[in-house]
Amino acid sequence: MYAMLKKRDYPGYLYMIDNGANTTWEYWSGERSRVHNCYNGIGMWFYQALGGLRTDEENPGYKHVYIDPQIPKGVTWAKVTKESPYGTILLDWKLEKNKLILNITLPVGTTGTVILPENAGKYVLNKKQFEKNTEGMHPIENGKYIFEIALQ
Repeated sequence: MYAMLKKRDYPGYLYMIDNGANTTWEYWSGERSRVHNCYNGIGMWFYQALGGLRTDEENPGYKHVYIDPQIPKGVTWAKVTKESPYGTILLDWKLEKNKLILNITLPVGTTGTVILPENAGKYVLNKKQFEKNTEGMHPIENGKYIFEIALQ
């Protein structure tokens, strides 16, 4: 998906933008409707993969979420805001040298599980140090969190 997002020639999302699109087209070439809700899987990719915000099928409706950013080569930060039945979920991350800094805000009524990157070492959560557990996960309740994850 990331390759299609950065692609300036046909077919690619930037091809549409470079040719005047302000919505996705019905066909990659621009034939027929140019105001069509086609190829919009890219919207979900932004918050689910790049942002890392996924719902839990066992607890639908954002009652519980997984936070697992997929970081493509060349991307150094992302910010996600998602409205849920419980309020606004905020998530942003940035790469800083050998560290992933992850800011999370979950509204009352929502819990989460942060999936630590495979190459994560020790991490600091709200100024308290932790060791990565064997599952590579850290549960969180509603509230604000700052993870500073050392990458090996």
